[in-house]
Amino acid sequence: MKLLILFSSFLVLICAVLAQQQPNDAPITENNPKMATFQAILQEKKPIQGQITGVSSNNGTGVNFNINFFDFPDAAMGPFKYHIHDLPVPQDGNCTGAGGHLSPYGRNDTPACNATQPGTCQPGDLSGKHGAITDTAHEKNYQLMYLDLYVSTDPQSVSFFGNRSVVVHAANGARLNCGNFTQQMASNTTGSGGSTTTTAGTSTPTGAAVGLATVSKGGFVCAVAAMAYMLGTM
Repeated sequence: MKLLILFSSFLVLICAVLAQQQPNDAPITENNPKMATFQAILQEKKPIQGQITGVSSNNGTGVNFNINFFDFPDAAMGPFKYHIHDLPVPQDGNCTGAGGHLSPYGRNDTPACNATQPGTCQPGDLSGKHGAITDTAHEKNYQLMYLDLYVSTDPQSVSFFGNRSVVVHAANGARLNCGNFTQQMASNTTGSGGSTTTTAGTSTPTGAAVGLATVSKGGFVCAVAAMAYMLGTM
């Protein structure tokens, strides 16, 4: 009996560690400041030019993006991907300084984003959720508009992108160009009718990420361990 208690206690400890490592699904962002606008312009004299603009919806849910990229390099380097990265581009313009993808809920770069389940993807993985840039050999300009429900214009949100950057990648992951988001239009109304002030460059507050826990095999093992522990102490 003591051996059972010891073994189940060990499993419970392992489960506690696994629980901290499990990524959560990203929640739909709501109560964003209405019509708050942020834009990132890619750097000059680098492969790929253009800009990406995000405007929060009138109802405060999600962000409408307008993508306009052009002057692509050799199409063989594609399909090209683009993401919101966690840090702003440093003053030296080195895109490596932008850090990794915006992923406040613990989602790693792999496995690849499943576009049919965008809530399970990194909030910053825009091309994963909405499609990579293909066929640049024939279409020299890439323009696309879409609503993304998982990033935010609210500086209090861990999914806020207004003080971060966008990075455009080659198919092999090389960072071809990047640019920082800056606010283009002030907004002082939240989606729920409250009042807030959105300021470009505001640092993202630290806080607990709230999301729906993913179901895994580890969860089943933890349940078995908990049951064994209870039986062993009876």
